[in-house]
Amino acid sequence: MPKKSYIIGAVVVALAMIMAMYSFKSTLTAYVSVSEAKVSPRPVQVAGIVVRGTKQYVLQNTKLIFTIREDSGDEMAVEYDGHKPANFDDVAKIVSIGKYNRERQVFVARELLVKCPTKYEQRVKGE
Repeated sequence: MPKKSYIIGAVVVALAMIMAMYSFKSTLTAYVSVSEAKVSPRPVQVAGIVVRGTKQYVLQNTKLIFTIREDSGDEMAVEYDGHKPANFDDVAKIVSIGKYNRERQVFVARELLVKCPTKYEQRVKGE
């Protein structure tokens, strides 16, 4: 019969693995469409272009508000509480990570990933 210490050790290792897998799974945020983001109970990632003329930045409370449009044409208002990314005004595409607030009808982003335009694309291709 195995020693008690081996059994306890195996149980501790198994519990640690289960907790690590659960933690890893909870940190993953899936890419979804605007319509899926509006009904998701979990935080998600939504990619789209910033609709021209919708950018507002309130300096007093560092709140950034804008609308994104995905390739399908669906749009969604996004609110980000934090400093505006340095290259936000030159953004070609943006990924908003957060959760949709149904009461306020706005996607509350906890993080923004800015995709810059490829200014040097022709030079890289050698054209």
